[in-house]
Amino acid sequence: ELKKRLKQLGQYDLLIIDELGYLPMTRQARYNLFQLINSLYEYRSIILTTNKDFTSWGEFFHEDDVAVPIIDRIIHHSQR
Repeated sequence: ELKKRLKQLGQYDLLIIDELGYLPMTRQARYNLFQLINSLYEYRSIILTTNKDFTSWGEFFHEDDVAVPIIDRIIHHSQR
């Protein structure tokens, strides 16, 4: 089911993720977000809004080992 959904979302040129970190995420949600970002990485554009700076992403992801690869993929070609 996840692969099917990722394929659907990958058809859009732009994906907007609004207010990331506003609500707590389950372990499965963090995994799904990583898979989504990873599948779009270097192929599609992502607009991401959050009130958290990168240094506190480990808090709402509950693990730095999840936050770091997501941040890496987001900022690699980012524009501010």
